[in-house]
Amino acid sequence: MSKMKCIPITTAMLLSGVLLLSACGSSLENPEQTSGQNRIIKGTTLYVSPMGNDSNSGKSEQQPFKKVQHAVEQMSSGDTLIVLDGLYTGTLALKSGITIRAKNPRGVVFSGLEKLKAKFEKINKDDQTNGFYQASVEHEVKQLFFNDHPMTWAQWPNLEWQDNWIEDKKWAKASTGTGPGALTSKAFKEIAELDLTGAYAFIRYGKGNSNYSRKIESFDGETLKWNDDNFYSQKFTGEDGRRGSIEALKTLKKSHPWHPNKSKFFLAGDLDLLDAPGEWFVDNGTLYLMPLNGVNPNKAEILTKTSDYCINQQSELNDVVIQGIDFFGCSVKLNNTANNDITFSNAHFSYIGEELLFVDRVKGNAINKPIELAGTNITVEKSLFAGAKNTALKLVGSELIIDNSVFLENNRHANFESRSVVIEAKGSYRITRNTFFNNHSDAIYIRIKPKSPLTVKPEVAYNNIFNAGKYNSDVSGIYMPMGPQEYANVHHNWIHNINGNAYRLDLAGSQLNLHHNVFWSSKRGINVEGYGEFNIYNNTDVHNHVASALTRNVLNHGRQTQASLDKTFPPISDWNVLNNISDGIDDRVGPREKSLLRAQMKKGLVHKARNKQGNFPIVDRGFIQGNLTGEHRDIFINGNLSELNLLPKNASISNGIAQTEQFSNQEVTSLGSYRGAYDYKDAGWIPGSDWMPYGLDVIKTMAAAESFAKKYDSVSIVPEIRASGLPQGTLKK
Repeated sequence: MSKMKCIPITTAMLLSGVLLLSACGSSLENPEQTSGQNRIIKGTTLYVSPMGNDSNSGKSEQQPFKKVQHAVEQMSSGDTLIVLDGLYTGTLALKSGITIRAKNPRGVVFSGLEKLKAKFEKINKDDQTNGFYQASVEHEVKQLFFNDHPMTWAQWPNLEWQDNWIEDKKWAKASTGTGPGALTSKAFKEIAELDLTGAYAFIRYGKGNSNYSRKIESFDGETLKWNDDNFYSQKFTGEDGRRGSIEALKTLKKSHPWHPNKSKFFLAGDLDLLDAPGEWFVDNGTLYLMPLNGVNPNKAEILTKTSDYCINQQSELNDVVIQGIDFFGCSVKLNNTANNDITFSNAHFSYIGEELLFVDRVKGNAINKPIELAGTNITVEKSLFAGAKNTALKLVGSELIIDNSVFLENNRHANFESRSVVIEAKGSYRITRNTFFNNHSDAIYIRIKPKSPLTVKPEVAYNNIFNAGKYNSDVSGIYMPMGPQEYANVHHNWIHNINGNAYRLDLAGSQLNLHHNVFWSSKRGINVEGYGEFNIYNNTDVHNHVASALTRNVLNHGRQTQASLDKTFPPISDWNVLNNISDGIDDRVGPREKSLLRAQMKKGLVHKARNKQGNFPIVDRGFIQGNLTGEHRDIFINGNLSELNLLPKNASISNGIAQTEQFSNQEVTSLGSYRGAYDYKDAGWIPGSDWMPYGLDVIKTMAAAESFAKKYDSVSIVPEIRASGLPQGTLKK
């Protein structure tokens, strides 16, 4: 692997968050540089501009080509295309061996939206003008921008883009009487006179994990009946639908937190719902619009989506660099698994994959349109992913790298099936020094299925991850589903303010290194479940709502075969759980084994240390050693959330378990003989990107991270675009 190597870690290397190393992980060969920025130009340099002409030579800024596709067709391996400022629309096919670079980053925009040329007329609605306009359109509209501001598909309750995380504005609440296929709500009195047949109810139902759109069949002002085809099937809606089924309603008590009476929803997709500035709707080829601030739309620049993808290429590509380009309102798909050496550097992706509906987890996943890159040696560096309706970035393959990038405001309706980043790894991967916030549900989802044992361990390091899962009931900052993780090194991350687990390794997990992380202000810090080969050490886990959890599975799950499964649920003693500082860590029984636990308890066959729920706090035994549990705020420089600084203020964190050859042989290779993520008098380390978009402050302290998380918990950052005023260019017509 040319871009990854195995280097020992030292404390001195942990200072800036720029040099990123793991015990046996990976490193940028030169941490001050990125591959896209330092690519050596070996061939011909060509130019393209909206003011160009395809009959020009294309070899200078004074003689540029006009169409990007025409320029690419003239290129050979090693050539570079310099793109001059403009809004380039249409679609593009790439070639192997080429670089496409913006002369001025943020001045070049590849877009799936085009300027609407239709003329608007003011109309009456309900015998009042109220600022409504209409115009004829000849294409489907999924997305509309008004002077670079995102507009909303007509909905109720009314919601502007920046209000998405204000719960009372986002959702209406269901009332008593809600049941299968029907919704009642006290708030319906506001819209009782509307004809909503054919509109859509977006329903956060049952357990509340996800949000599915269902067509409204009737509405009489009090009860809304919706199409419930397949809604109560676990395949289509998981536990959300199943918890609201007729069978479930018979057994659930009204006070149950998952009861459908506590469901939330909003309505969208109907002309009668168009009643507020910033909303639009299309019906039978007519676009209806209520513009912002009363501006006549004929005097505004209006962009509507005409293409889902700017690049959608199935053929194999090798050695391609895209640098400094903005992608606006479109996705990129390079999904040939034979691709090799693809780099996106300093690219900004905004308003990705705008699908109006998410019917269920089957149909929703089928129309999800993230930035999707597949192959070997796939690199995304110093890039922005903002405002994806569902998943923002999906990487598939081997030697996958995401570095120094920012992910914000993705998965806007908080679908359980969508994440800001999805990694489907067939080999090693590296996710380093990124910032993730206001992404729902999981911030990072990683599934690994290598074809053979890995010589370089996967790495998730120096990331700052927060504000994930505001509207989800089951969510993690980093989520790794079941199975062996190839001793992935998850280290030196701050994960905080998560509406669920900061870190989660799910059912039947094994082979994990989790060390030198700081978890705070989440429901739970650590949640590791599986069979063993776990190294959990030198983590700091404080200010979380419930104790962290270590769960040994005693049954075979997920086709994982394990020997000597002891159904007496004995305490864990053979996992390396070392030198952690934690408010609490429980040795517990997993939810999928509770029925066995109860049966065994009746027979008197469960270890006496466990309570009726199967839990008890960990104590030092076997290879669980050197942990400091309980509330110990006084050992930190500042243990209070308002001025949080979890560096130790004295040597009280010393005298932990020291590194041994035996530990090294078990993949514990960075064990500090202190407790927690920071040593006394250590200068410390700071995770996250070294830049932020839109003038946001780069986060440099824990106190700043906590304050930032609180500030933006209910404030959506509207991704900024600069399309208006740019000259109109063309990718390919």
